[in-house]
Amino acid sequence: MVERIAQHRHCQNCDKAILYKDKFCDEKCETDHKTKLKAKKKQLVYFYGMMVAVFILAMALVFLGG
Repeated sequence: MVERIAQHRHCQNCDKAILYKDKFCDEKCETDHKTKLKAKKKQLVYFYGMMVAVFILAMALVFLGG
């Protein structure tokens, strides 16, 4: 016999089963998720900045060295 499971989704932070209308299981998970997301965005901005700096340095070396 197959048991039917009600429509649900999983918390975006801890992956716990929750009601379909919610995105997070509680306020703590929501704030943790937002904090992690901000840190990842900040890291990505730093990465892009470093890539631009490396590109500019490489272009300067090409034009000044050659």
